[in-house]
Amino acid sequence: MAEVRNGNMSVYRASIIYNLPRKTLERRLKLNNDQKGPMGPSSTFGIANEKRLCKHIKEMQAKGFPLTMDDLRKIAFQFAEQLEIKHRFNESNEKAGYDWLQLFLKRNPDISLRKSEGVSYARGRGMNKDEVSAYFEMIEKTLTENDLLEKPGNIFNMDETGLQLNNKPGYVLAERGSKAVAMSTSTEKGETITVIACCNAEGNFLPPTCIMKGKRKKPEFEDGLPPGSLVFMSPKSSYITSDLFLEWMKSHFLPRKPAGKVLLLLDGHSTHCNSVKMLQFANDNDIIMLSMPSHTSHYLQPLDVAVFKSLKTYFYESCRLWMKQHPGRRLTRHQFGSLLNQAWGKSATSDNATSGFRATGVFPLNPGAIPDYAFGSNLEALGESQRENLERTQSAQLELGPSTSKTPISYYDKPTPTKVLNEISPLPNKIKEACKRAKQVSMLLTSEDYIAKQKIKEKEKEEKLKRPKKIKQEIETDRNKENKTVRKRKAIRRISDSSCEEVPMSLCDTSESENDDKEEDNCRGCGENYYKTQLVEDWLQCNICMLWTHENCTEFEDMCSVCGNKKKKELKGRKGKGKGKKSTGYHSPTPMAIIPGQTGRDGQS
Repeated sequence: MAEVRNGNMSVYRASIIYNLPRKTLERRLKLNNDQKGPMGPSSTFGIANEKRLCKHIKEMQAKGFPLTMDDLRKIAFQFAEQLEIKHRFNESNEKAGYDWLQLFLKRNPDISLRKSEGVSYARGRGMNKDEVSAYFEMIEKTLTENDLLEKPGNIFNMDETGLQLNNKPGYVLAERGSKAVAMSTSTEKGETITVIACCNAEGNFLPPTCIMKGKRKKPEFEDGLPPGSLVFMSPKSSYITSDLFLEWMKSHFLPRKPAGKVLLLLDGHSTHCNSVKMLQFANDNDIIMLSMPSHTSHYLQPLDVAVFKSLKTYFYESCRLWMKQHPGRRLTRHQFGSLLNQAWGKSATSDNATSGFRATGVFPLNPGAIPDYAFGSNLEALGESQRENLERTQSAQLELGPSTSKTPISYYDKPTPTKVLNEISPLPNKIKEACKRAKQVSMLLTSEDYIAKQKIKEKEKEEKLKRPKKIKQEIETDRNKENKTVRKRKAIRRISDSSCEEVPMSLCDTSESENDDKEEDNCRGCGENYYKTQLVEDWLQCNICMLWTHENCTEFEDMCSVCGNKKKKELKGRKGKGKGKKSTGYHSPTPMAIIPGQTGRDGQS
C-alpha cells in the first residue's frame, strides 16, 4: 500500500510482487484500512460495540459490582435487541450463548474470568486518600520526633488472627463427571483459637500467643508450640479482650522490647484503644502506640498483607496431612501446638515480615507504596477535596445543558449504544448508609490528650452502670410501699352518683344465692347483677369457678368466697393429717381494695 501511494508501482504490479489479490488491495486502498482482521465473518456486535462492553465491564468492577458470566450474557441479548442487531442468541432464555462468551473473551484478552474477593462497604469507603495520607503524616511525625526513622528494630506491628481446628477441603483430582467428591474433615466447624502475632521491620518475630476459650489451663495445651509461646484462657470466648491485651504487653512484649522508645502499629479495635490501664502502662514503658484508620488494615497492616494468608494456608495443609495420617481421629487442642509450629516456621520468616513493612510503606517510609487500585475509582474512595471538585464540575456541566451546544436537540434523544448499555445495566449510585457511625481515624493512643479522654469515658461508663441499679432499687421500694398501703387500706363501699341511699361497710353474705338473671353476670357473693348494681367498685374473677364477684364480697385475693371456703376446709383437713406443714392456700382475711396485676370486670387493675 505504501509503494502504491508513493507512486513507485501500480496496483497490478504490487499485487503480483507481494502475492496479493488485486481486488483486495484496491479495496484496502480505497478504505485506507491496513489492519489485519479475523478470518471468517465479523462478530455480532462489531469491534466498536465490543469495546463499549469491555469499558462497561471495567466500570462495574471499579464500582465494586463486577458482572458475572450470566450477567454479561443477559446484557448482550438485550443490547442486541435494542440496537436491532441481527443475532442468533436464544430468545426463550433471553441470553447469549456460551460459545459467544468464549469467543468474546478470546477477542478481548484484557477481560478475563477472576475469582472475586468479598470486601465490605465499610472497607471500600475507609480506603480514601485523605485518611491514608493523614496516617502516613502521623507516622512520619512520630518517627522523626522520637528518632526512629533509621531504627527498623524499634518499629513493631501487632495483630490477631483466628485459626480453626479443622482441615478445609480444596481442589482435588477426581474422576471426570463425578457428581460428588467428598473429603473427610475433623468436624463441621472446628474450634476457633486466636493467635497473636508481632514482628518488627527487621524481620524478627515474637513467639506467638494463643487464646483459648475456657477457665482452666492444662499444660498439654502448650505442647509442641514454638519456643517461648504462651497460652491465655478466656472464659467467655477465644477473642482478645482489653485485659488479655494488657497481660500480653506485660508478660510477652515488654521482656522482649529493645531499649529505648518503640513504635507499635495496630488496628483500631476497641480492645487496643479503650483501656486506660493499658495505655498508661505503654506510656510509662516507652511504647508509642499508633492506630490505623478503620477498615484499612487489608492494605496498611504488614501482618495482614504478607504473613497471615500464608500462615493459614500452611496451617490447614498441616491439618489435612494430620487427618490423612490419623484416619478416624478428631483434631483437638492437644494437636494444635504441633500443627501451629509447622505452619509458623514456614510463614513467620524475615522475608515475609520485611516485605510486609515495605509493601505497606512503613519502612522504608513510602506513602506511594499503596497502589492506586487500592483506592478504587468510585466517589466513595476519593478524598473529600477530590470528591467536592468532581461534584462541582459535574454540576457545572449539568447547568450548561445541551441547549448551549450547536448540536441539535434531537441528537440527545437518539438512543446511542452507550446510552442503551447504561439503561440495560446502570452503574450503581452512591450507597446511603442506614446509620452513620463515628469513623475512627489514625490516632496516637499513648498521647496525654487521648488518655485523658479515655479516662473521662470510663467514668461516664461507670456512672451509667450505677444508675440503673439505683433506679431499680427505688422502683422496688416504691412498689413495696404501695403493696403495704394497699393491704392496710380498708375497703369502702360507696353509692354511685345516681343513687342517694347509703350502704354500710360490711362483707357480703357468702352463702350461695339463686337469681333469675344469668349466673355468670351475678356476683358470686351477694348475687347482685352486674348491670343493675349501684355500687362503684371493682369486680374480680375467681381462678377456680371463673365466675365474677365484688372485690369486697370475698376475703380472698384470687377466688370467690365460696371456692375459698371450700379450699380452706381442704387445707385444714390436710394440716390435721400431716403436722408441721404450713398452709399457703389462703391469705389474710383483710378485705382487698386493689389487687396488683389483677384485671377487674370494669377493665381496671
